[in-house]
Amino acid sequence: MNPTRRRFIEVIPLAGAASWLAACSDKAPAPAPMAAPAPPPAPAPVADATPASPAAPAPAATATLVDEKDPAAVALGYVTVASRADTARYKTHAPGQACSGCALYGGKPGDATGPCPLFAGRLVAGPGWCNGYVKKTT
Repeated sequence: MNPTRRRFIEVIPLAGAASWLAACSDKAPAPAPMAAPAPPPAPAPVADATPASPAAPAPAATATLVDEKDPAAVALGYVTVASRADTARYKTHAPGQACSGCALYGGKPGDATGPCPLFAGRLVAGPGWCNGYVKKTT
């Protein structure tokens, strides 16, 4: 009995047949051999069962005050004292606006500094101002 292509395919295991057929074809490249799946990673040890809050601001001891010369501060027109804001450039500035009255300010009323999400959680001056100011609603 003469082996035919059909008989050849019946004899060769299915996974091997696809490789052989692709290798014989000029239309498709041969598929790469499949590697064994990697074992799942071992779970990390849990040091404390209390999860940290992702929205919690950084402790004041480790956070730094935003420098007015920082590129992000320059882009937003941040100043540590609101009265020094460039009113010619930032038309939205109005007297009485300050970081401590902004909805984004993370400090308590009366705090000298507080975290701000516009500056990656770094501290801003309570009496400061930037173009990202949004009036705090009570």
